[in-house]
Amino acid sequence: MGPGITSVLTIGVSASVLSLTLLTGSASAAGPDTREICVTGSACFYETPFEGRTSWHADPGADCVTLPFPAYGVFNLTDKRLDMYANADCTGDVLSEPANDFHTWKSRAPRLSFRAV
Repeated sequence: MGPGITSVLTIGVSASVLSLTLLTGSASAAGPDTREICVTGSACFYETPFEGRTSWHADPGADCVTLPFPAYGVFNLTDKRLDMYANADCTGDVLSEPANDFHTWKSRAPRLSFRAV
């Protein structure tokens, strides 16, 4: 194989590994809905950017949900916007995550609660 083919294969394998890493998590400290992979219709929060403790929430509603740990990453695989708060009672600094999106934040305070809107 020439150097160009090797580079393409390396990039393809790296992208596949990254995709699997982003979609899997540890269920050791999962939230109300325990599973290995965040699925459509769920909001999945991660203690660090897509690693560490996880908390999954199937079909979240408008009620305030306090997370079991400070979260620095989220997969929002719902059809709703998520408003995520730095306080445990859905007050204070808010970050909004659009439907069917994911995000991490290191330069902001972790999220301690959320609600779907």
